[in-house]
Amino acid sequence: MSKPVLGLILGAALGLLDGLGAFAYPEVATIMTSIIIGSTFKGLLTGVITGFLAGKLRSLTLGILCGLGVGFLLSWGTAAMSPDPAGNYHYAAIMLPGSILGAIVGYATYRFGRASRRAASAA
Repeated sequence: MSKPVLGLILGAALGLLDGLGAFAYPEVATIMTSIIIGSTFKGLLTGVITGFLAGKLRSLTLGILCGLGVGFLLSWGTAAMSPDPAGNYHYAAIMLPGSILGAIVGYATYRFGRASRRAASAA
């Protein structure tokens, strides 16, 4: 499976789990659908970007750092524009799982994804 496709699948699955984790916070029950959809999309986007970049990089460390950075930035953007119903922002609760998701996807896409034919022939 190619790195971007693996990133897309893994990112979407982990993003869904991240969104479902919000059930631990009863105060956000009214916006659970938005949280689950947003987290899944954020994970999907993180996975595709990280998978694409993992195909270009030649270092596991750079792949993990790239995933961590992409997850961090997308999570920061989500946290900055989505206060809870009381108007509070939850940066740590959103950014920490998003960054970990990115690091996991960065590792998995680099380690287990298949390089594209173009990238493999250039090496």
